[in-house]
Amino acid sequence: MAKQPLLAVEDLEVIIKRKDKVIPIVRQISFQIDKGEIFGLVGESGCGKTMTCLSILNLLPTGIQKIGGRIQLAGKNLEGLSTAEWRKLRGDRIALIMQNPMSAFDAIRTIGDHFIETLLAHGKTDTKAARKISLEYLERVGLPDAGLLLHQYPFELSGGMLQRVIIAIALAQKPDLIIADEPTTALDATSQVQILDLLAEVRREFGTSILLISHDLGVIARLADSVAVMYKGQFVEQDSVYQLFFNPCHPYTQSLMEARRSIGLLRNRRLSNGSSTTAS
Repeated sequence: MAKQPLLAVEDLEVIIKRKDKVIPIVRQISFQIDKGEIFGLVGESGCGKTMTCLSILNLLPTGIQKIGGRIQLAGKNLEGLSTAEWRKLRGDRIALIMQNPMSAFDAIRTIGDHFIETLLAHGKTDTKAARKISLEYLERVGLPDAGLLLHQYPFELSGGMLQRVIIAIALAQKPDLIIADEPTTALDATSQVQILDLLAEVRREFGTSILLISHDLGVIARLADSVAVMYKGQFVEQDSVYQLFFNPCHPYTQSLMEARRSIGLLRNRRLSNGSSTTAS
């Protein structure tokens, strides 16, 4: 008997409606994510990656709609859920990490307000226990002085710290699936590495499945087990990360690989020409 995937997306179609014009932005894509798997979705900006994850969460913006396909979580069809059912599912079973951590917070409310309210909203605990859980998970993601952090405001934290707070809030709900939409885009190089290592640790420790969305091939190569390449709303190639990186078949995938190699060669050429200097 075949193992049931955690998430199954079949023939997903999403469009933009503008007056009498219909523009397809996601075109009949299908993929599965197993329990504990990291699935990478890679492609250039505007190819439909974010609309795919917002479709899974039923959070498409006004004017954009899903017109076809089926989405199942652990074998349950998510079509036709009520507003209350969606509110319970988001965060509880599927958590979202957005690319701009500052946009996830209300600037005039403390980190503790955000964290504790999220826990209380899902009805799993009381205020005292929620505070204890908040401290535990902030420490788990490597944030110092968790007690002080609960009283700070989002604008007092760096982008890397805020991204860790988002991950801590997500983990506290013990979701089956985390959707990480360009989770390192707004961060400096050091913070990027720390967040990627943290996501890998989350998968190892909790067995959480992750849908990792990125335009960065290096991020996908570092973390993903399998990967799909998206271009103009369609999957042009889908394979294990090893097979795709060592034997890309589609011309678009090959172009992405070549572009990355070209950037590396250009950087090495600049260094060899003496672009870095030392004190004399």
